[in-house]
Amino acid sequence: MAKLKVTLSLDRTLLGAVDQVVRREDADSRSAVVEEALRLWQLEHKRHQLEREVETYYRSQTAKERREDRDWARAAAGRMKRLWED
Repeated sequence: MAKLKVTLSLDRTLLGAVDQVVRREDADSRSAVVEEALRLWQLEHKRHQLEREVETYYRSQTAKERREDRDWARAAAGRMKRLWED
């Protein structure tokens, strides 16, 4: 994949931490460290977004839907217990 060159302004302390990772962990470059950090941030951001969506879904359920969900969860847990015991 082609990469684009960008310029970033970073706090001295943060840049020092990036440089320390480059030295201690044999990272290829500052760019590699920053790219990995951004990749991890993106994954974490997506995880948080999914958590918010799941929470919104469950908060929007009616009492009947919550009961049905609990019943399905109990049935699935019971089935899994029997599978593990076999």
